[in-house]
Amino acid sequence: MFKLLIIDDQTITIRALEKALFQELPPDQVDITTIKIQKTSSLTASSSSVREFYGKSSDFSFQITGADILVVHKAPVTEDVFDKAPNLKLIACARNNPVNVDLSAATSRGIPVINAPGRASEATAELTIGLMLALARNIIHADALTRSVGPAAWEYSARTSLEGSELKGKTAGIVGFGRVGREVAARLKAFGMHLLVYSVYARPEEIYRLGAQPATLEELLKEADFVTLHQRLTEKNVKLIGEKQLNMMKKSAYLINTARGKLVDEKALYQALAEKKIRGAALDVLEEEPPAPTNPLLGLKNVLITPHLGGKTRETPVRAARLITEDIKKFLSGERPENIVSI
Repeated sequence: MFKLLIIDDQTITIRALEKALFQELPPDQVDITTIKIQKTSSLTASSSSVREFYGKSSDFSFQITGADILVVHKAPVTEDVFDKAPNLKLIACARNNPVNVDLSAATSRGIPVINAPGRASEATAELTIGLMLALARNIIHADALTRSVGPAAWEYSARTSLEGSELKGKTAGIVGFGRVGREVAARLKAFGMHLLVYSVYARPEEIYRLGAQPATLEELLKEADFVTLHQRLTEKNVKLIGEKQLNMMKKSAYLINTARGKLVDEKALYQALAEKKIRGAALDVLEEEPPAPTNPLLGLKNVLITPHLGGKTRETPVRAARLITEDIKKFLSGERPENIVSI
């Protein structure tokens, strides 16, 4: 009998996981227990070994002795967790990038960590398209004006002030070509856009296969009408888009970031937007979340800011639960799980 522990961080994803695991796993083979922890009001940025997590490992580490399988969403799995659970054989993290799990500690102990790759790819890609359209067609400003002035919004001068641009024939620069970048490319191709891709990892033939062209970052920034970021954050690409890169962009161009806030130098972006060096930006992620009320970006009219909604759809947690549950079933049957990030 395997002992499986679910660390309940009070998120919708954990609810979906609980439901799937109780429905799908054989009760004569797995004993499932849920441990609830206090969900903090926002993600903790980082500790010495993990980042972007809810709660504290001390909230549950004292209760996990004897666990064989540990299932988490955003609870931190640190060194002390491993120390208090010597029987651990598998860790399941229902995220695309399990940054809240100390992968080095897991590897040193030979404990595989499984994840849920692509759980939010479609959702994030669709949000990216939505933000792009909102920028191009002044949708947010149009709604605000209509509510503010009423019938006067239908006057010719008012509607002319909201004149936007079409996507067809424009160039989109996709920075990063993983799951989300490829989903974005497929959708933008349907709009009749020319696609440029900058990727550290993707092979040129993979880029061409989706109807895009590989480019250097400099080439992409100089030619794109829309620059959209989809790279995973690493130590090497912090502030990938800074003053130098923003100065390369067209004055008529837009920047969209639905990846990670630290990919962009926000001070440089503020200056570029305030001085109209680029036309506008849409940010679903910021360097600091939630932002301080004094963040100057909040005072600009040519930037749209949403509160990290990339994966916030009804489908995303269900998809994550399915991926995790299927891999745990494989593990229980002696098969190799499909999505292993550390072993």
